[in-house]
Amino acid sequence: MAFSFSTFFNKPQKSVLGVDIGTSSIKVVQLRRDRGKVILETYGAIALGPYADIEIGRATALPAEKIAEALKDVIREANVTTTDAAISIPYSSSLISILRLPSAVEKQLAQVVPIEARKYIPVPINEVLLDWFVVGGGGKGAEPSDKIEVLLVAIHNDTITKFRTISSEAALVTGFFEIEVFSAVRAALEHGIAPVAVVDMGAATTKFYVVERGLIHESHIINHGSQDLTLAASRALNISIAEAEERKRKFGLTGGGASTDPGGWEELQKSLELSLSPLLSDISRTVTAYEARANQSLNALVLTGGGATLKGMQAFAQGKIQTEIRLADPFSKTETPAFLEEILKEAGPEFSVAVGLALRRLQEIG
Repeated sequence: MAFSFSTFFNKPQKSVLGVDIGTSSIKVVQLRRDRGKVILETYGAIALGPYADIEIGRATALPAEKIAEALKDVIREANVTTTDAAISIPYSSSLISILRLPSAVEKQLAQVVPIEARKYIPVPINEVLLDWFVVGGGGKGAEPSDKIEVLLVAIHNDTITKFRTISSEAALVTGFFEIEVFSAVRAALEHGIAPVAVVDMGAATTKFYVVERGLIHESHIINHGSQDLTLAASRALNISIAEAEERKRKFGLTGGGASTDPGGWEELQKSLELSLSPLLSDISRTVTAYEARANQSLNALVLTGGGATLKGMQAFAQGKIQTEIRLADPFSKTETPAFLEEILKEAGPEFSVAVGLALRRLQEIG
């Protein structure tokens, strides 16, 4: 029988899996901790369009069994070796609000929050899972206040049931479910004091979160997503949606390799820029409104999500928005092979949620 001293003296390192179930794709990231370092073991993504009989890149609304089928496929294709998982809940399936309450009730929040929540939640309280965190006011911050700010989070019980079914059918043992905003922020940001906005560009919508001292202070949904760019390019260039998606990914706004493309990259670039303009205008307005309301400037906008991987996106957005634009680089929080560094940097924004989930799960299991 073979015997390993390293196995004898060191307890086996446990791997964990972050699972980001979006509307257009599922992303998975497997991490483990070794001697204090977080090691990337594998990652993968699978488009959901084909499971709904529509094109890659399109947003879907699949039943649990179809999502589970896709999840099993990406787990197999990425050679995932663990069943210990954490899964994201879509922002659209949740409600996040800030409650401003008298400081005097801070010790009675368990009684007060469900009562206050009824003003914000359009369904009976017993139909949702409630959670809350004190994020400001009271004794927090530079000046004491007679009000506290409480971040209220509500998820419908039906959503929890659906995601438990997906987890079970994919043979995963899920440690927790987490609304994608918290996972994205954990992976995309460093710990800092100045307020920063995370702009998560999905297929159907773009989410905008303001984060200060590591806490989410407000959130917005902007009804523009990366599939809008594909659909507009399909119409403008008179090509199929599948071909428009392929060209968008290949050439983006920079036209890399376009000299070998006979299809006219300039028209594609013009279409993408026209489609992005309303989104960037909405983001700019949201920034201005926040800064006026909070009487402070945002330090930066951090772009994440699949839409942020569009070639040339950072530079184009920076030309339209005054605030500094950065791309999320979640894999920088992990140890990765040197030859993969450039690929992971480019793909990084798309995997922020999955990385954030796995990082929290690693912390939980110690």
